[in-house]
Amino acid sequence: MSDGPLEVLDTTALSDDGLWSGTLYPAAGELVAAMRIRYVNRPSAQAVTGERCNERDGMLRALRRLRRFVAANHLRLFATTTFADWPTVAGAMHDMEQFIRRCRHGHGPFPFVWTLERGERRGRLHGHLLVPLGLRRSVEVSWPHGHVDTRTCGESLGELRSQAGYLAKSFEDPVMAGQRYRIAKGFQPEAVPVEADSGEALLAQAEARMGAPAAVRNCSAILLSAQWDA
Repeated sequence: MSDGPLEVLDTTALSDDGLWSGTLYPAAGELVAAMRIRYVNRPSAQAVTGERCNERDGMLRALRRLRRFVAANHLRLFATTTFADWPTVAGAMHDMEQFIRRCRHGHGPFPFVWTLERGERRGRLHGHLLVPLGLRRSVEVSWPHGHVDTRTCGESLGELRSQAGYLAKSFEDPVMAGQRYRIAKGFQPEAVPVEADSGEALLAQAEARMGAPAAVRNCSAILLSAQWDA
């Protein structure tokens, strides 16, 4: 699942002050930014940003937050949990929460993200989990409800984002009501505000902070995003 193209806005009702602002997530290797614009044909001028306009869809917001979290915390162990019986969604969520608690024994708090998904053929529930690689043994011995399969993800930020996208593939038709996934608290990536007189200057500022040119850039008249792979 990808973000899709940058959204094109009707700029006839907009005025800009020439400034660009955004957020750089250094550990996740990601930049999102937009020209600072406002509506001029409304009684009360409402400030808007391209980021807000481009993130109306909850699925895309969830995907962006998830991939930043996975990349920043280098969650390289991907686990799939299966159930010997046919639990309800509430029961499966409870089992996954207890699973995380068991994995904490001897480790303390750690970054994680998990979600539930239904199988394509029979609709059977299973879980997907991303955690640090050092928890492999704990993950493999702490799941009592069926089988658990683990595999190691690549080290680059691009590969980590790819694994986050795989975990998020069920977000279009989520199993869990409300939030599409569960995530550890206290491990959110650092968010660094950036501002410049142009999109090019803002990107140059971000690249200087990252110490390398961006591997991927997406630009429009009012939106800018970039990603680094290392």
